[in-house]
Amino acid sequence: MNDSSTASTARQDRDYTDSGDLKILDRPGPLIRRLHQIAVSVFLTHGREFDLTPIQYGSLQLVAMFPGIHQAGLGDLLALDRQTVSNVVQRLTDKGLIDRRVRNGRTNALYTTGSAKALIKVMRERLSEVDDVILGPLDESEKKIFMDLLKKLVDENNDLSRAPSGRSAHKIRQLRA
Repeated sequence: MNDSSTASTARQDRDYTDSGDLKILDRPGPLIRRLHQIAVSVFLTHGREFDLTPIQYGSLQLVAMFPGIHQAGLGDLLALDRQTVSNVVQRLTDKGLIDRRVRNGRTNALYTTGSAKALIKVMRERLSEVDDVILGPLDESEKKIFMDLLKKLVDENNDLSRAPSGRSAHKIRQLRA
């Protein structure tokens, strides 16, 4: 075995858990990604019988809040690109939860169906514990601090996204008009 293969084997055998090499996993990006995985898993576990993803559920709630919202407006609020919001709306339409009506010949106005309204009510009651599970390890003051900081990071970095959110107060006022 030559010196270079010995050095390579030694690097491979090193215990990475005790070294500083895994610090990369403690950076904001990987931690946020991991928390997102956990949040989706908790949502899907608690809402298994509803057969909706978190994005589909959020979409239903927003369509219920803003009857007649168009697909682009829904995508803007959820920070989804056009193709993704189109797929989400199609799936919800196929499930009989959203009624899509052509408006102005080009845009689709979205409305929740009666079954969607009933589903939202049941899900809202049942899924209220999802946030409690995700934030469970934090005490009350830590929850408030965490949520304030999380909102600040999202709001201040919104324009860095490939699909910025249109959650501004001005946009929401336009949707309500």
